Formats: sequence, C-alpha cells, structure tokens
Amino acid sequence: MPETGEYQRINVDDEATKDRRSSSSASEGRATMVTYWKRNSNPNLESMMLDTNADKINRFEYPEILECLPDLDGKRVLELGAGIGRFTKKFAQLAKSVVAVDFMESFLEKNREENSQYGTVEFLHQDATLLSFEPNSFDIVFSNWLFMYLSDAETEQLLQKSLTWLTPGGTLFFRESCFHSSGNIKPDENPTHYRSPRQYIDMCQSRILSSTPEQVFELVFAKALESYYEIKQNNNQVCFLFIKTKLQNHNGYKTLQDFLDHSEYAEKSIQKYESVRGEGFVTIGGTTLTHELVKRLNLTKSQRLLNFGCATGGSSFQIAQEYGCEIIGVDISANMIGMAWDRALSFKGYKIRFEVGDGTKMRFSPSKFDAIYSRDVIFHVSDKTILLNNFYTWLKNDGRLLITDFCCGHTPFSQDLIDYARSGIYTLTSIQEYTELFEKCGFVQIRAEDCSDLYQQYCLNEIEIAEKNRADPNSKLSRQDLDECVRQWKLKYSLTNSGQRRWCIFEAVKRTISCQEDDLNEQ
Repeated sequence: MPETGEYQRINVDDEATKDRRSSSSASEGRATMVTYWKRNSNPNLESMMLDTNADKINRFEYPEILECLPDLDGKRVLELGAGIGRFTKKFAQLAKSVVAVDFMESFLEKNREENSQYGTVEFLHQDATLLSFEPNSFDIVFSNWLFMYLSDAETEQLLQKSLTWLTPGGTLFFRESCFHSSGNIKPDENPTHYRSPRQYIDMCQSRILSSTPEQVFELVFAKALESYYEIKQNNNQVCFLFIKTKLQNHNGYKTLQDFLDHSEYAEKSIQKYESVRGEGFVTIGGTTLTHELVKRLNLTKSQRLLNFGCATGGSSFQIAQEYGCEIIGVDISANMIGMAWDRALSFKGYKIRFEVGDGTKMRFSPSKFDAIYSRDVIFHVSDKTILLNNFYTWLKNDGRLLITDFCCGHTPFSQDLIDYARSGIYTLTSIQEYTELFEKCGFVQIRAEDCSDLYQQYCLNEIEIAEKNRADPNSKLSRQDLDECVRQWKLKYSLTNSGQRRWCIFEAVKRTISCQEDDLNEQ
C-alpha cells in the first residue's frame, strides 16, 4: 500500500452524504447500473470488454491507449473504473503512485491479486461519483469506459471534481463508446449512455474551477481508436485528452477551440459557409478547387493522407471517393468534426477517420503519412514553427505537403483588415517568411505561389451565389444571416483585391533521411 499523504481524502462520509441527496430518478439509474454490472461481474477480459474477441482487440488497443498518455514517470495517477487492472499494471510499474478505484468488488479483488506486489497502488472499493480528494492531488486522471455508465449530471459532477483534483498542467484522459455499442456480447439490459463525442467535449469545456487564476480543461485531442477501426471497421471508440490550464481570454472565450466553436465556426456560421461553398466545405472553391489541388499530391489507393483543418468533412469524403486512400481528418473545431462524424455514417466502406485536435499539441507516430493537405487554416496558428515541425515528423521520407493559406501583402493594413484579423484571431506572415519556415523545418523542393487572382475568381463566383441565396425566399437562413453572408464575402474579396492580404499555395517535400540520420534523430 503506497503512502497517501500527498492526496489526503476529505471526510468521505460527509461528502458521500451530500452526494446521496440526489433525485429519485438518479438513484434508480444508479441501482439499474449496479444490477447490470452484478450480472456481468466475472473478473475476466471478455466480461470487461463485452466481446468474445477481447484477447485480440486488447493486443492492439492496449498499446494504442498507452501511447496517447503523457510520460508516467514520477506521476500520481487516479484510475477511475480500474476494473480487473488492465491498465493498473502499467501505471504501477511506471508511475510514482496509483489510486485504483472500482465499485465492483470482484473486479477490484482481481486487480489486487495481479498488481498489489508493486507496492505503489492503493485499491479503493468505492463508487467514483462519491469520491473526494484534496485539490491538486493527482497529475493524471484516467478512465476507460466509465462516463458512459453515468448520467449526464453524474458525468458533469465527476468532471468538475477531476478538474479540482488535478494539479495545474495535469492530464485528464478518458475513453468511451460513442453513438452505439461495439462488443458482440449483447446483454439483456443495457443502461449505457451512448453520447456523441461533441457532448463529452462540451461537458469538459463547460467546467471552470474558480481559483486564482481560474482553471479550465483544454482539449488536446479527441479521436477514434485505430485498433477498433482496423479490427471491427468501427469508429465509435473515442478517446479524449484534456489538460488543466489557466483560463485565457480569446476574444472573451476560454480557449481558442472554445472561441472557434462559439464564434468563427459556430453552427450558424458553418451553415453560412456551406450555403455558399457546398455541404462539407468552408474553404474557397468547394469540390472544384479541391479536385484541382489534390491532383498535385499524386495520391494512390495504398497511401495515407492527413487532411489538416478538414472542417466538416467534404474534402475528405471527396478525396476518399476519388482516390480510395486512407484519410485522417483533423480540425480544432469540435463543431466541425461533430458534423463530419455524423456525415461519415453515410460513407461506410471508405477508410476515413476524424479527430478533434490542436496540431501544435496532438501526437502522431513519426512517418505515419504519405501526404499532408491543409486548406486555409494555419493563419489561425500563432506558432507555425511547432506545427510545421510536427508535419515534417509525421510525414514519411519523400512525403508531400500541400498548404493553402493567407499571407500578408505589400499594401499597408487598413483598419478593416486589422479588425478582421483581430476578430478571427488570425496571425498573418509574409510569403517570404512562410518559405523560410519551411526551410527551417527541413523541407525541400519548396514552391510558393501567390494565387490571389485565382482566389478572387472563386470569390466573385461565391458572391454571386450568396446574392442568389439572399434572393431565395425559401432559404433556410434568416434575412439577417443572408445579408451578413453577402457582406462577409465582399469583404473577403476587398481585402485580397486591395493587396493587403494574399492567398498562396505552398508545396514542399520531406527530404529522404539516411539510416544514420534517422538513428541520430531517434536518439
């Protein structure tokens, strides 16, 4: 049993008494859940995963989940819903201390048999919703298939507690079944809450810890497990990683992702973009320009593409249909990826996965992609060097990168552009500075084209579409939204036409690295 001084528990009985003062419906829900797990209480992998192929799935899933976690060395870990100890063992081997919690005694006893010899684990037979610890007690809070067995109110309460228990900079990781079940063992009674990933993200990001400074959860990524996709062609096993960070002011919003989802890419804003550019597209040119640009990547069916800033999925679906390659679409906006997840249900059979993530923080294994495609999103990123270095790492040798983005022109900024950039939190650089960043990160065969004239042609076409939408009495958008749509598109045209900002296409290649250089890089 490890020492518990660093995460002393508050009077659990007092706190538990308060928590038990819940509504009768919540109590009934809890009783149903207890009954459900008592019926499925055999302490083995198959019962935990509700799948007869549990051993095979575990061989691939287990290392994938561990790769998502931060370094465990010296960390204090709280494992909620620890079960029979699948992950407890690795935590016990690497972390400073572990508190493994489960409300099923048979599961916890099996966990204790397997992992008590490490001497770093405290086994706690307790309902996770009734737990209480001192603030800043843990560096990592981990759970695997827990929140989907809790009501919305219980989930929100436990997330709020987790924010309190984590030290500043600490990590919250959880994995849930979204949309529907995955296992082939179907119990008679199933009280599971199959939420969408967007619901979990909203629950986490609405938590605020009133302290000095105020603390919030900032999303690092939300992604479907690749192992389930490979074995079961299933994208509904989603894992989430958040960090506890101080509240920042992004035009009045807690984080950049929060700003984008509630302002720049709020659902109404997305509707305006798609009304002009087509379903699935928020960048200029829709399907036509996508087709012309992607030809430059020379994709084949056997390759894997990272679509960075994939928006609501239109370009990913189009590329998958035209080339048959595997695609991972990433965007920082949970609203946009939420729509892409929903639409992906109509594209079964194509190798497409979507993830919510910040490209400067998320992780992919080195040399994972044959090509990276990104459209008009990097001007949102203040530190472009970190992102381009990540692109370089994620690309295979001779992998191709194609980016379109907005740059500074040679004309001094007007107040219109200053206000436009400030309202959207844009960071514009010159074409020359962009090119130097590619060189600094190691890319070769760099090609930079000022294609503002092409942008203007598409922009004029889209202004015409916006005007037609405004004249349509059956439009789904309000008159105010239609007027705003026309105004925004005319401003886009004006800012580029005046020479203040330019629209550019960048292409680059990751140079071939020798075996010796590769060994040095790994070291």
